[in-house]
Formats: sequence, C-alpha cells, structure tokens
Amino acid sequence: MKNIMQRLYRFSYKFIQIVSLILLALLFLGAFLSTCYVTDMESQKVLTKTDNLFFSFAGICVFAAALIGICRWVCKKPGKYKRILLFVVLLLCSAEGILLILFGKTIPAADSMSVYSIAQSLALGDASVIHPTASYLSYYPQQVGLAAYFEGIIRLLNLLHVSAAPFHFIKGLNVAFVCMIILFQYKTVHFVWNSDKADCIYLLLAGLNLPLVFYSSFIYGEIPSFAAVSAGIYFLLKWLHGAEYRSRRRIVFYACLSIVLLSASVMLRKNSLILVIAVLLTVFCRYLRTSRPVLLLWGLLCAVCCLCILPVIRTGYEKRAGNTLRSGVPAMSYFAMGMQEASRGNGWYNGFNFNTYKESGMDAAVTTQKSREAIAERLTYFKEHPAYAADFYLHKHLSQWADGTYACRQATLASGGRHTFLTSVYEGEYSSLLISYCNIYQNVLYLGSLLFCISGMLSGLKGSSSRALPESKETGSCTFGLSAYLGLIGVTGGFLFHIIWEANSRYIFLYGLLLLPYAARGIVWLEERICLYGKNFLSKFKFSRNS
Repeated sequence: MKNIMQRLYRFSYKFIQIVSLILLALLFLGAFLSTCYVTDMESQKVLTKTDNLFFSFAGICVFAAALIGICRWVCKKPGKYKRILLFVVLLLCSAEGILLILFGKTIPAADSMSVYSIAQSLALGDASVIHPTASYLSYYPQQVGLAAYFEGIIRLLNLLHVSAAPFHFIKGLNVAFVCMIILFQYKTVHFVWNSDKADCIYLLLAGLNLPLVFYSSFIYGEIPSFAAVSAGIYFLLKWLHGAEYRSRRRIVFYACLSIVLLSASVMLRKNSLILVIAVLLTVFCRYLRTSRPVLLLWGLLCAVCCLCILPVIRTGYEKRAGNTLRSGVPAMSYFAMGMQEASRGNGWYNGFNFNTYKESGMDAAVTTQKSREAIAERLTYFKEHPAYAADFYLHKHLSQWADGTYACRQATLASGGRHTFLTSVYEGEYSSLLISYCNIYQNVLYLGSLLFCISGMLSGLKGSSSRALPESKETGSCTFGLSAYLGLIGVTGGFLFHIIWEANSRYIFLYGLLLLPYAARGIVWLEERICLYGKNFLSKFKFSRNS
C-alpha cells in the first residue's frame, strides 16, 4: 500500500511539473507576442495588438539585467542590505498607496458600491437590505462575507465618531494589506528556498508591481483576501515542513491559523476557493508521501470551514433581519455568459446572468435551464464554425492573461477631482507608458516562472524526481517536494476556471501575484546558469590560449 501511495505521489509530482511547464509556456508566448489593453475608459473595450518582438525581447533583457544587477549588489552584504531593501519596498508601496488615496479619488462603484451601501445600511441598524427579491444580496449572496467585513469597519468608525467617509479607511487598510502580502510572500520565498538572491529578486519584483499598488485603492475583496491567502500559505508550509524545529504547541497554532486565514480569504472573495482546492490537493499529496493521518484531518477541517463560512454569515444576517435571501444567480449562467460575445471582449460580462435570473422571476432552476439551452446553442455554433471557436477562445484567453495592467485602471476609476497627473496616467498621454511598462513586467513575470518550471524538469531528469529545486536547506533537512508547486497548482486551476467562466483580466491579477515567488526563483536560476556557462567559457578560452 505504501509503495502505491509513493507511486501516486511521484505521478502527481511529474504531472504538476509538466502541466505547469506547458501552461507557463503558453502564458509567456501569448504575452510576449501580443498585448491587450483599453484606451476608451467608457466602453472599456479590450483591444489586442501584436507586439514588436525586438522591443519585447530588449525590454525583457533590460528589466532582467537590472534585477540581477541590483540583486548581486545587495547580496554582497545580504544580512544588512536585504533588511534595507525590505524596508524600502514596504515604504515605497505604502507611500504610493497613500498618494493614490489622497489624489486618486477612487470611490466605490458598480458591485463594490452595492456591497458598500448594504454594509452602511446594516451598520446603521437597517436590516431591510436582507430581502428575498429587493436586495442585491439575493442576486449575489456570495457577497455577504465582504458586506460583513465592510460593516465591521463602518461600525468601528462610527463608534470612534470618524467624520471621513469609511471607504477612505478601507483603502488605508488595503495599503497595509499590500505590505502584508509582500511580507508573507517574502517570508515564504525565504522559507522554501533559503536563497538571498531569490529573496532579493522577489522584493524587487513586488516593489515594481504597479497593478498591486493601483489595486490598493480598489474598494473590494481582492487585496484583503489575497493577504489572508499569503499568510495562510506561509503558516501552512511552516506546519507541514517545520515540525522538527518547533514545539508541538506552536505547530498546532500554525495549523489552526492557516485554516482561519484561508477561511477568511473565502469570506472576502469566494473565488479564493480555487486556491483552497490547490491547498487541499497539496496537503493530500503530502499525505501520500508521509502517510500522516493528521493531514487528512486538517484537510477535512479546512474544507468544512471554507465551505461553511459564507452560509454561516448569510444565516446570521437572515436571522438578524427576520427575512431570507435567494440562492442567487446560478453558476450555470456564468458558464453560458463565458461562451458569449460582449462589448468589452469575448466571454466578458454582458448582463446575461443577471438579466436571465431577473426575467426568470429569480428562479434558479428556470435560470439554470435557460443557461443550459444557451450553452447548447453556442456549442452547436462552435462545432459548425471551428475557426470562429478557436478565435473566440484565443481572444478570451489573451484578454485576461495578456493584459499586464490586469484592468487596474478600469477597476479604480474616479468620478471626478482626480489629480491631473494621475488622470493622464489613467486615461491620458501617460497611460500608454503604463501599459508598455506593465507589459514588459508581465513578460518577465511569465518568463521567470517558466524558467522555474524548466529548472524543476531538468533537476528531475538528473535524478531528483521528488524535488522542485534542491530541497535541502542550509539550516536543516526540511524537504518540500510538491508543496513548492502549491501556487502553480492554484494558477493552473485559475486558468482552467476562467477559460470557461466569465472573463475579466481583473480576476487574473491575483494569479499574477501567485507567480511572483516562482519568477524570482526562476530568474535566480537563470543568473546562476549564465555565471556557470560564463566561467566554463572563460576557462576553456584561457586553456586554448595557453595551449
């Protein structure tokens, strides 16, 4: 039985390596050859252009060379300079976030405005917003967790008699959460690879990530949710791979804290379940390798908590209001909409899910049936026009994964009063510079992650089939195995999900953050290979001259 489990683990490991390699190759090629962007902020139509390969390659080389050059300087005295670099990156991101709060004038809009308004009413004691037909939450009940988060903040500010609009404080919290993301991902990179160079490259990539700064002013669940995920993954890895170095009490604390944080991420953003599934798969594979029953118990508790947190909050609101909410727009309507054309791009929001649900009298069964009919109609059309189907999904894919800005400009629009310079960055002459920079950054991100996958495959070919990269650390024999690929499993799940779900490059933003540690390690691997080949070349050159 143990041999079967070990074989299943090795198969899973190889499978993840191969799938990750293929996926990152596709992502890099798509982003390297093309760029998706928006110029008209009213229609927000996604345009696609073919990139100049020379400039794309030159941009990658300059960007990567700058990263490696700074990294080599920092690593001369890593104990001192890494702390300085961490402080500078956190300070820079905080300062940029605060400047956006002061001069960006971003306000809640669309869905975020609906959730924010509901939270304001609930904070004032008005529970009438919990209603089976006249409530936004009866269309989208998955937003109850975010409403609870906003309500808690608003209640606290009301208690403190703060006169400023609560959403300004929410943006301030987002800035703190951005720092939390960077800090815990940095700690994860150091824990997994114990490499000063990887630590340094990660900090540089995080500090130069402009969409991350822009999204700190996005009054929604993305930033706090990913902050919880980042911390949850870190404490999970500390539990899985650090037991021999810590007390039993601390290990139990890490295990419980990771469940709490992952549950909080789902509360704030239901799509975080994709990352939770990646975590559960990783833990199960760890069980196959170690045969520790406690891993199955942890997985069961984590799944129960993450699946129950939103229904529990919803039930609490229903009891408080003495009313009920509907089951909401069914998932099938999102799949149907993901197969349709829209004004912004293929598979993007066109109102089908909301309108069908509303026209069906908010009957989930009727909406599901109509959605299935729409899916069958589109499938028939795709079969009759295969070239159109291929083009449809190609552009749907590119509109999400080849947009280096991840729709950060569209998501954080302002109603007016924005500083002139920021207006030009969002909509004016400087917007093209922002798009170009983010495109180069994304190319480096995908290429670095691809190099990580290549290095993992090469190490496997050399006989290290159970390793992502060398698993032994200078500080001990802690081995990671498939756990090192946890983020890539999440990215793979996100790719598969969003190719059939409603499209939006904003949804891809968090998967871009998941790739940051892998890009850092991949760039370090590239630098090590360049140095190795350079030394070999010089030694051969000197030998040939002497002979």
